Amino acid sequence: MIRKCRCSSGLADRTPYEEVVLDTMLYSARLKENVARKNSAVIVAMARLIATTFEEGGKLLLCGNGGSAADAQHLATELTIRYMSGVERPALPAIALNADTTALTAGANDLGYDEVFRRLVEAYGNDGDAILGLSTSGNSRSVLHALQFARENGMKTLALLGGDGGIMKDAADLSIIVQHSGSADRVQECHITIGHVIIDLVERLLGYRTPNK
Repeated sequence: MIRKCRCSSGLADRTPYEEVVLDTMLYSARLKENVARKNSAVIVAMARLIATTFEEGGKLLLCGNGGSAADAQHLATELTIRYMSGVERPALPAIALNADTTALTAGANDLGYDEVFRRLVEAYGNDGDAILGLSTSGNSRSVLHALQFARENGMKTLALLGGDGGIMKDAADLSIIVQHSGSADRVQECHITIGHVIIDLVERLLGYRTPNK
């Protein structure tokens, strides 16, 4: 039996729904504030590392699964195409490893999914490049193996994690752990904000924006 939709009638009883909005968005804001206060120096260090990588002719690889895959593509696009509409700069070399569905499916089929990003790092990564791995749980073995291979082969490693950092908490040279467990949504919201701040700082560090604009 299909229940009748009550969406329109819900307007008369909107207070409980407003409480959900307030609780959710204010918690997300507090979580971002907590991350910023604890990790501002790490965020700056990540931006410096990426900016230096670009200055020295290297590139940034990114990878993640699910929503983190979307974040990896999002950030890579803002580096290669544009972040701020008013900032004129060259394209910055960034590759989201999870964007190639043919490689992902072939890797999962032939090597096992845990090895797909590691294999792509082997293909595209060079000594002096950097990699940013995203995992809301900190337990993504496909991302972990990519970071481990990268570190073993002279690449700089960065990670945005959630929960308690999971099995990946010591896998990167620089990492930020968003201390939220039980769902990926709030962690992802923090990760994309951190990513945007890093790109903002990279543009400033490379001289494409003045420090106060």
